[in-house]
Amino acid sequence: MQATTEVRTFQPQVTEECIGENRLWMAVITHAIEDWRTGRLRDRREAQQFLFEDHDDFSRVCASAGLDPTSLRAQLLRVGHKIDMKGSWTHPLAA
Repeated sequence: MQATTEVRTFQPQVTEECIGENRLWMAVITHAIEDWRTGRLRDRREAQQFLFEDHDDFSRVCASAGLDPTSLRAQLLRVGHKIDMKGSWTHPLAA
């Protein structure tokens, strides 16, 4: 008897469900970027924490969206800047 070796290659199937999931995670990232750029201060801080400091969740979301987290962070810093995460309004208000 002669043994035969069968080689199977994995070919991912692109389904509507897969595309929908990718679009969902892309929307999560888009929403975070919009909050970081134009949201209220609290929203901006939360978005910045997610985009730049939460390595685990951000990496998972990027992977689900088909994006490279390191590259995305670098691109974000080219178009915007991080905000101060400490304290509240620093300018005195006129009485």
